[in-house]
Amino acid sequence: MRNGGSFPIIADMSLDEPSSTTENQDGARHYVLGTAGHIDHGKTSLIRALTGTDTDRLPEEQRRGMTIELGFAELKLDDVTFGIVDVPGHERFVRTMVAGATGIDLALIVVAADDSVMPQTKEHVDILHLLGVSRGVVAVTKIDTVEPDMVDLVVEEVSELLDGTPLQDAPIERVSSITGEGIDKLKASINQVSRRVPRGPTGNPFRMFVDRVFALQGRGTVVTGSVQRGAVASGDTLQHFPGGETCRVRDMQAHGVSETTLGSGQRAALNLSGIDRDHIRRGSELAAPGYLQPSHMIDAKLHCLPSHSKGIRSACTVRMELGTTEQPVRVVLLEGGVLLPDESAYAQLRCGETITVTYGQRFIIRDETASRTIGGGLVLRPVSRRRRRAVSEERGSLTKLETGDDDDRVEEALRFAGFTQLTDLQVCARAGVELDGLADIYARLERNKRWVTLKGTDVRIVPAARDDLTDRVIRWLERYHKQHPEMPGRLVDTLLGYLERMTDRSLAKAFFEGMIRSKKIKLIGRFACLPAFAPELTPSDEKLMNSLIEELRAAGFQPPALTELQSGKQADRKRLERLATLAVALGELVKVDAKMYLHAEVERRLRAAVTEMVEKTGGVTLSEMREALQSTRKYTVPIMEYLDRAGFTKRDGDKRVLANVPDKT
Repeated sequence: MRNGGSFPIIADMSLDEPSSTTENQDGARHYVLGTAGHIDHGKTSLIRALTGTDTDRLPEEQRRGMTIELGFAELKLDDVTFGIVDVPGHERFVRTMVAGATGIDLALIVVAADDSVMPQTKEHVDILHLLGVSRGVVAVTKIDTVEPDMVDLVVEEVSELLDGTPLQDAPIERVSSITGEGIDKLKASINQVSRRVPRGPTGNPFRMFVDRVFALQGRGTVVTGSVQRGAVASGDTLQHFPGGETCRVRDMQAHGVSETTLGSGQRAALNLSGIDRDHIRRGSELAAPGYLQPSHMIDAKLHCLPSHSKGIRSACTVRMELGTTEQPVRVVLLEGGVLLPDESAYAQLRCGETITVTYGQRFIIRDETASRTIGGGLVLRPVSRRRRRAVSEERGSLTKLETGDDDDRVEEALRFAGFTQLTDLQVCARAGVELDGLADIYARLERNKRWVTLKGTDVRIVPAARDDLTDRVIRWLERYHKQHPEMPGRLVDTLLGYLERMTDRSLAKAFFEGMIRSKKIKLIGRFACLPAFAPELTPSDEKLMNSLIEELRAAGFQPPALTELQSGKQADRKRLERLATLAVALGELVKVDAKMYLHAEVERRLRAAVTEMVEKTGGVTLSEMREALQSTRKYTVPIMEYLDRAGFTKRDGDKRVLANVPDKT
């Protein structure tokens, strides 16, 4: 490490993308090679024969002769560097195996010639399949302990196991870790297969799962992991999850060698500052600030293994193995009550603790007791919420995420975000696109009118997001109309408040005005309703409302309270207020205060009278207004206060003047 000193590197890998290969400027390539296989089939011995490194570093592992924790080594073949992950084969440590196997580039499946295919062999192959590992090599070990015919039989059984899987064409090599027979041939096969591994994203943003944490005296916190994507350099600021704290990279190593920059596919030991050792653990992640967003819900394509005969029931609890962490989640299928064996379906995973995932990330699910692997899946929507749309619409959205191109996925990510403006990094995480190609995607969407500016704002949205919110408003108003058919609709202020919660204060009014322009809603006075809606009144209610209106017209500037009207004496207060509210919405009445209403024609006469008096005298007092209206103080005071609130008049000493007339002085 720079500035003297060094710290040990634990070379384990945990990637979430199937091809995290990096090719350096000098042409060197880096891959993650993970072992798989049953306990005591010679994985650790084989790695020692390949690399000279004993990956069983713990005293208990050496005493028991059994891998418990992940082990790591480095293998260099020509211009290729492999970071090898040695996983435990015992059934009790499958969680650890998944942590090591997640995101590997190619697999080294180990089967002992004296034991053949065993339960953990099958489970590990299932896990590799679910994690998307499609390249690998098989090593049939311990050939020095059995007759050649037995080795042939084991090779045949391995071929049957892999038949029909993405690994069915994997070369099968016969080796002995004791005598060295077949080791060179195995190395050649590993090298050859690595050249067929698809090249993955090499650009930023940076992301890395943490698989080991320790404190080094004089250095502080050190974490190790495999760089899944992007690059990190000394001095970079990273964000830690869970928690969201930021920290700084002081120094770094790869396989014990000090480096200034490390990229995807490489092992990394990072010396961090600004974060306490107790706040970070295996299962944590480090990423470029702003790239990952914690969520309690994700949407995914879920697959049930053929071996899980019970299937996966909706609303069941399972254990999700994700990266280097594990936690219980609740499975909610989009359709149907059970996911049958060897079938796939869309599902939502609801987590008690927040998780951070990206589009396309793979995961494993085990039963609630974590005793067996039952399936796995692919993340389609890293940040989700409870379903708001019909099943058919949601299915279409998830299908678009699963099978669409980059433009489709970005458009759907923007639609789901609605009026929340995502950063470029967030779009990359949610749509599985590269940062350097995002500008071109935006340009194509805008050119094809799939990304537009909301009229009256500088905010860009996808039309589908606008349509989603419009549909929500329509359904919201439909429910209200159904429950209150006698009412004119929702108050405009209530609707604006609803839109503010769904969008933003600065966007609500623009969206509201857009709905009026497009005739999705209409206004009845201070109320908003659907265009096809008309308040429904019973004959008796209609008769009563007409009577109220006529009595208030006749009352002029001395309007009685509703309950004091002759027509209102036989009705309850709530019924009267409801009918008066409707009359206000229809423009027949004007509400002065909580108890007083004026007929609309009377209110127009009021404004005309005030205007005439002010223009003649320059201002009008309360007593002058009372005399002009031939009313009493009981009515004149609230009437004049109403005009003040309405912005028609304003106080000037003990007089009132017109509020909107410019000062002529």
